[in-house]
Amino acid sequence: LLDVLDLSKDRVDGSLAYRKRCGMMICGSCGMRMYGRAILACKERMKPIVDRGHVPVISAMGNMPVLKDLVVDMSPFWTKIKNMKPWLETGYEEIPDKEFIHSQEEMNPIHKEALCIMCGCCVSECNSMESDPEFFGPAALAKGFRFVGDPRDRMKVERLEDYNDDHGTRHSTCCYFCNEGCPKGLDPRDAIAKLGAESIAQGIDRDMG
Repeated sequence: LLDVLDLSKDRVDGSLAYRKRCGMMICGSCGMRMYGRAILACKERMKPIVDRGHVPVISAMGNMPVLKDLVVDMSPFWTKIKNMKPWLETGYEEIPDKEFIHSQEEMNPIHKEALCIMCGCCVSECNSMESDPEFFGPAALAKGFRFVGDPRDRMKVERLEDYNDDHGTRHSTCCYFCNEGCPKGLDPRDAIAKLGAESIAQGIDRDMG
């Protein structure tokens, strides 16, 4: 699809606006919708669609303001990511003399979340964000679990307190559209469920959703 968009912009309408960068499913820039579902344009193959005689409907991602054509304003997305405090809080008062080594087994619980490319496709598909635009959203909450589940982080309880906000962890509709929309197969809804389970384990149960 990304090649088709490039050809269309070059040969048909030079004003066509869309985002792209790597073309290899790494940068997450080319998120959009085809037939109403979130995709990465660089991943979607057009030949099978053409062979079926279909003319696909391409549109901008959902749950974010459209700036022009297929370009959306990602500012609300990034604001919610930043609100997760997406950095390690190790609690070190001083820089240690040498690095602390953790086993692969200790890091496995956050393997999927660490691979997120921040494309926004899961947010585009989120039913909870349609009804509550202030909902943190699947990308931000998955990013939150990436640090809650990191054995090097020392702010787990504080993070969970923040994430169990009025628009936080327990306000997902469990529709799993975010899982379906993730082009990397990272299952952000599962990360939200793990945040909920970890909250209960830490005694943070005031919000019944």
